[in-house]
Amino acid sequence: MFEIRRYTSDQADAWNQFVAQSKNGTFLIDRRYMDYHSDRFHDHSMMVYRRGKLYALLPGNVSADTFYSHQGLTYGGLIMNEKTTAAEIIHVFRLLNGQLRTEGLRRVVYKPIPWIYHKQPSEEDLYAIVEVCGASLTRGLSSAISSERQNKWYRIRECGARHAKQTGITIEETENYLPFWQILTANLRERYGLNPVHSLEEMEMLHHRLPENIRLVIAKEEDDVIGGGVLYVSDRVVHSQYIAASPRGKQLHALDYLFEVVIADSLRSHAYFDFGISTEKHGTYLNEQLIYQKEGFGGRGICYDWYEWTL
Repeated sequence: MFEIRRYTSDQADAWNQFVAQSKNGTFLIDRRYMDYHSDRFHDHSMMVYRRGKLYALLPGNVSADTFYSHQGLTYGGLIMNEKTTAAEIIHVFRLLNGQLRTEGLRRVVYKPIPWIYHKQPSEEDLYAIVEVCGASLTRGLSSAISSERQNKWYRIRECGARHAKQTGITIEETENYLPFWQILTANLRERYGLNPVHSLEEMEMLHHRLPENIRLVIAKEEDDVIGGGVLYVSDRVVHSQYIAASPRGKQLHALDYLFEVVIADSLRSHAYFDFGISTEKHGTYLNEQLIYQKEGFGGRGICYDWYEWTL
């Protein structure tokens, strides 16, 4: 009844069509996004067919003897449509495990898509990987705001946004990524000694490929960019992918005002606004300063889980 095939580039259209119609996929699983770093990861994505028709997708890559779903993505996991059933998904994971074993792999690291991104209930895979695979769980913690019930902001965030507005800061959307990327890069290098995960050229390319899904909002003092944020826009969630302010932007509390505008705009059309994770070292360390800022805007906990099992 089921057949598992390795993904090849000539199947990109079929892959993308399935993701668009799935009950739990987002644009990160679209090949126009996930293939931007194909030179860094050895793609090992799987396509599951039932009686000759595409039934599910598993984005993935291989490193050493481990299958990841997917190292280059925030999340991945099995992409399903409304026709999938719990019993069949259990069977699919038995087949996937067997397939990976025959290829000489010994371990799986599995990062499912958090439930707030699902267009309908889609956690058959979570049951299957515990029941069939004996998976162990590790958790990261994000912060999100629901459009149905929003929490009151902390006073420090309210005062910051009010101060920024009074100084005449403006918030606008732009396609010019360079000024913001210079601020972001300077911040990351100063604080962590790191560069952004995406280069400027990669982010510009991804925005060009997916302009409705990848957007940049900036804060300006007259003509000077003093802060901003890159937003990843999926069907149900607006996610803050990058956020940064210059020293002047921090002095004027530009990000407080930017979040006031962005959150209000996002929750008029989407179910959730997601700030992203505040945990480090594989979820074992909570950055309390970072999550305090997100909780100050009304964000509350959403787990970003990943599972591991031995084949």
